[in-house]
Amino acid sequence: MFEIEMEEKMLKYLETRQDVLLLGKEVPFLSRCIDIVFLNIDNQLITFELKIKDWRRAIKQALNHKLGADYSYICIPKRKLTPGLQSNIESAKIGLVMFDNEAEIPIEVVLPAPYNNNQLIFKQILIDNLSKCKIYS
Repeated sequence: MFEIEMEEKMLKYLETRQDVLLLGKEVPFLSRCIDIVFLNIDNQLITFELKIKDWRRAIKQALNHKLGADYSYICIPKRKLTPGLQSNIESAKIGLVMFDNEAEIPIEVVLPAPYNNNQLIFKQILIDNLSKCKIYS
């Protein structure tokens, strides 16, 4: 239940950002769906995998997003950043966003995602899928 609330609040926040061109949820990519994807005015694709508990699984999923995304993040509820979590995020070369339901801006980038040297064909597939299931543009 909290994951749905987290998704809805993130989407509402992202809809207000001036740099978002396309925004979608549950965007199909390869054999999976990505929780939240947006395309910004700089033609960068940013993905978020939301998880309440299993951040290790989220990391595995976010690794797949890197094929098409320019920046790939996991999003978990706000908590202390442990050395294990930080190490796994950095090794995977993804970013970490923490969600705070009480904050005016509900997401905080804790560890910025490095740029992915993705393959253009996969990026185009992801953009096409985002265009088909966008919720905001």
